[in-house]
Amino acid sequence: MANVIGLRMRRPGVDDDDGGAQEKLVGPLHAVEGDAGRAAAAASTEVQALCGEWVQVVAVEDVPDDTGLCEACQYG
Repeated sequence: MANVIGLRMRRPGVDDDDGGAQEKLVGPLHAVEGDAGRAAAAASTEVQALCGEWVQVVAVEDVPDDTGLCEACQYG
């Protein structure tokens, strides 16, 4: 089953604010196992990415063009 992608929730005081205060998700992208990711997306809940980070599944069209994939997710 193909993986889906997710972004981590912004952490006040930890993440910079150059994306704007309204941006609640931050990069990099994280790979999420397909079945678990689709279930989390349907329930609007967070899910654990392959690297262990807790993320929210996002649609590809909602990802900024310059957002890369987390190295741990990319190289396992």
